Amino acid sequence: MPLQNTLMPKNNSAASFFPVSANSSNNKYEWDTTVGFFIKSLHAIDLVKEVKDLDHFKELCKAQMANSLDGDPFWHVIEKMYFDNGQVLKIAPEMQALKVLNPAESSAGDERLTSMFVNLMDGLELEINPKSNLNFLEKKIKTIFDSPFVTKPSQKMKKGNNPYIPELAQQFQKDLKFLVRYPEQFQQSIKSFLKLYGFLYTAQLSLNIKGWEQAPAIKPCYFILDSEKASKERTKIQLHGLKQVVESSYALFPLLSLNESLQDTKHSTLPLWLLYQELDDQDIDKLNQYAHEFHENRKLTSELTPATTVKQAIENLIRLFTEQFKKGSSREAAFTKFVSATRETFIKPFEQGRGRAGSYLVLNQDYLLLITNLAIGERDRLRLHELLLEFQKRGIFFDKSSEECLIELFERMGNVERMSDSGDAVYVKKTI
Repeated sequence: MPLQNTLMPKNNSAASFFPVSANSSNNKYEWDTTVGFFIKSLHAIDLVKEVKDLDHFKELCKAQMANSLDGDPFWHVIEKMYFDNGQVLKIAPEMQALKVLNPAESSAGDERLTSMFVNLMDGLELEINPKSNLNFLEKKIKTIFDSPFVTKPSQKMKKGNNPYIPELAQQFQKDLKFLVRYPEQFQQSIKSFLKLYGFLYTAQLSLNIKGWEQAPAIKPCYFILDSEKASKERTKIQLHGLKQVVESSYALFPLLSLNESLQDTKHSTLPLWLLYQELDDQDIDKLNQYAHEFHENRKLTSELTPATTVKQAIENLIRLFTEQFKKGSSREAAFTKFVSATRETFIKPFEQGRGRAGSYLVLNQDYLLLITNLAIGERDRLRLHELLLEFQKRGIFFDKSSEECLIELFERMGNVERMSDSGDAVYVKKTI
């Protein structure tokens, strides 16, 4: 039985599938801290309680390396090389876990944000940890980091939820496994990688959230390049770009809150589309009773007619969960905070105003190069047409005008091979 034993009105939350809260004080996100939490999950490690902060780790290194050094003055050189400038965190990808040594400096928002990416990993385990090219000092520091004095295998069981957008989760896992194979590139790109997938997940979740009767699919979401001009005449960008994502995101809080309220979130939570498939006629009375109690609890004024099918029952609840946030209601402020934080955290980094032409979703050269390398993956190169299809699998679409600008940009970057003047013979090479 996928429904909770007892359904009753409670505070709205979207936490199982989205990190944003209706409480603005909980919507503070620090991407560097999120990277630290993510690294801990990815490598299944915990930091021991005895290591309180980075200074404590530095003292451990000093004590254990003392016998290997030619006198105490040499330690100050190491301290300046690795600890005074934060380079110690870049010795190996796993060492970015040290970013969260001090819990007081992290927020609940960062942990919720990390949970979103852990759900996208869907139980992914690294087969091997790639070895970084380290000098003898770095090897010593890394050995200390790997010792029981600093880290230990994570014993905490992850509460896994079924990915809400399975196709996107599969691409996330594929891209992550590829990126992990290149430690230096991973170090440089992990924050951008998470930010990019944070947007892609938000966009695809928004575009799919109302289609709860069937499994989600990647929907068109059009970008332009930051080097090209925008125009209101470009239909695909206008209809399936920024405006579509923002407007669709308004449905996230009502529908995710409904989904959360129907299940026992102490255990694995199903996406609404998957939960719907598990329900049958025996659940209709229970859903009708919940709708009635919710209608009374929220003091809603709309007419409520008992459902005769599971679909009607879910539709009734969606209408009620949406109505509770209507303009002038006591919960309007919470809804506004959720919508604003969603846009600020995930959409704004890819949003750019172009004067009278309006605002658009924009990929700058750094993000474009990252997604190009991920799309090509283990191959050396891809035909442009194949590359564009790989972009689309991840929720990134370009119209014809952007495709022409894309070729020009790749040519300037020097990673294009032309076998002929035909567009089909244009190959794009990766840069990793």
